Amino acid sequence: MRKKAEIKKYDANVLDTIGKDGDLLSLTDLWKIAGSPKSKNPNDWLRQDIASELVNTVSGILNTVSNRIIKTKRGKLGGSYAHRQIALAYAKYLDPALHVLVNEVFFQRIEEEKNPDLIGQRYIKAYKKRGKDNKWISERLKSIDSRNEFTKTLAAHGVTGEGYRNCTNAIYEPLYGGTASVVREKKGLIKGQSVRDNMSRVELAAVGLAEALASDEIDKKDIRGNGKCEVASRRASRSVANALIDHKKYII
Repeated sequence: MRKKAEIKKYDANVLDTIGKDGDLLSLTDLWKIAGSPKSKNPNDWLRQDIASELVNTVSGILNTVSNRIIKTKRGKLGGSYAHRQIALAYAKYLDPALHVLVNEVFFQRIEEEKNPDLIGQRYIKAYKKRGKDNKWISERLKSIDSRNEFTKTLAAHGVTGEGYRNCTNAIYEPLYGGTASVVREKKGLIKGQSVRDNMSRVELAAVGLAEALASDEIDKKDIRGNGKCEVASRRASRSVANALIDHKKYII
C-alpha cells in the first residue's frame, strides 16, 4: 500500500488504486492511504449521521438495500467496502485536498455544459497523456460516433439484451479472429480495459466502417431482431476484412 506522501496532492486516480469487491471500493484502503488516522476509520465514519443519510439516499436512488452498497469482509482482504458514491464521500472526508479536487471536477463539468468545446479539449488532453497523436485521437472520435450510430440503429430495429454484445462480436470476429474478450486477451488487456482505446488507427477505421456498413444495410432493408441484425453485422465486417486482406498484398 502506498503511503500518503507518495501520492500526488491531487491524485484524480486514487479510486483506481484501491481494493475492490465487485463494484464496491475499499474504504479501508482509502483510510490506509490517508495514514490510518484513528479518529477517521471507516466504521466510525459510517456510524455518523451524515454517512447514514448518504447511504440511505444512495440506496433509494439505486432502488436497492443498504447491504448491497456497504459490505464488511474478514480475512486477508478484509475491511469495509462501499459503493463509489460513498467511497468518494469518505475520501473527501479523509483528505481535504481530494475534496478540493472533486469539487473542481464538478465545476469543470458545469463549465463544459456551457461550452462544449471544453469537453473536446479535455478528451484530447487525456489521450495525449497516454501517448496518442492527433491522427489517432481524430480516428477515435470518429469511432465513438460510429459506435453510437450503430447501437442506435440496433435499438431502432428491435435488438435487445445480449443482442448488442452479439452484434458487436459479429463486427470483431471477421476482423480480429474473435469476440471482444478474445481481442482483449490478444492485446494483453485486463477486464475493464477499453479494446478500442488500444486499437491502432487502421483498426479503429476498420471497425467504424464495418459498423457504418452494417447500420446502412439494417436501415435500408429494415432488418429486425437480434439474430438477423447479428448476421448483417457479420456480413458487413467480412466485407471490410476482405478489403484489408487484399490491401495487405500491396504493403507486405
